[in-house]
Amino acid sequence: MLRRVRQWLVARTTDLAVRAAPHLHARAPDRLAAWLARWGPRLPFIARLIADNMRAVGVYSPTVLRAHFAQLGAHFAGALHALRCEPGPEFARIAADGVELDDSLDRLRTAAAQGHGAVLMQPHITNYLLNTTPLNEAIPLTAYLRHSKDPRRHAAKEHWQRVSGVAWISEPRTAGGALGRLARMAEAVGAGRVLVITPDLPQKREDGTPARFFGREIYLPAGPALLAVRTGAPLFVLLARAQGPRQRLLLHGPFADEPGGTGRDARRAAVQRRVQWFATCLEEFLRDQPALWYLWGDKRWTRVFRGDPRYVGARSSPKAVPRAGPMPDTQGVR
Repeated sequence: MLRRVRQWLVARTTDLAVRAAPHLHARAPDRLAAWLARWGPRLPFIARLIADNMRAVGVYSPTVLRAHFAQLGAHFAGALHALRCEPGPEFARIAADGVELDDSLDRLRTAAAQGHGAVLMQPHITNYLLNTTPLNEAIPLTAYLRHSKDPRRHAAKEHWQRVSGVAWISEPRTAGGALGRLARMAEAVGAGRVLVITPDLPQKREDGTPARFFGREIYLPAGPALLAVRTGAPLFVLLARAQGPRQRLLLHGPFADEPGGTGRDARRAAVQRRVQWFATCLEEFLRDQPALWYLWGDKRWTRVFRGDPRYVGARSSPKAVPRAGPMPDTQGVR
């Protein structure tokens, strides 16, 4: 019952946003951001849920919670701007005002210039609807988006694609299944594109690849790692740091791996190493910039943080978790 109510509310809210956004005053999204920054931490259910999830991994503080709701406000304001604007200089200016590109992204630009394609794994960083626009201007991107059965959500994604300029791949699960989707993504990489995927959505034990995360075993999608292994494309992780009201986009990678053997077992091991690398990058991102992660209130991550055995395995020693390496040079960011 609760799930149906939540789905109904999300559908109605999306429908209202899609219908109302084109008629909003240019300042209305920013007023929403200010309201959510002020009142979000006091919301009776969602604020408590987010705080509990942060506590589960040891990153909670009242300051972090307030900063997170400020970031959520900016995120929803960005979504309304994306729906309100038509392609052109207004949206490009709004997007550019909120983001900076770190010099570490030159490594991705170099890989793209070589024409062999690349796979870019990106967690759900707040305001990603805006952040990808200036990044796409510097390095043309193709995003893989989960297909929306709801026509309102699909229409919203199509409008975002038009104003951001980001190409995208989004097809129903029935269109060739997982292998078919992987084949189409491989075609994009083979054509020299930088393919962006957000793999920070936990899976059930039988559906995902195991990785150590905050001392527990969780299960993440293997698709981006498998795509990189099969195509030989360099694999990167896109992260961010808050810099006042703006975000600086940072790059980890490319993933460096020792030459392995051949065959199914060797490929499976190579995929698992890449999934673990992403999980470690994500963990360090949450320790360093917890306010910037959009998914603190996600229902599947809530199950992970509560130890649901369908989503979480046995605890592991924290010493066994490899570090992702130092963050790219961000002198002057803090």
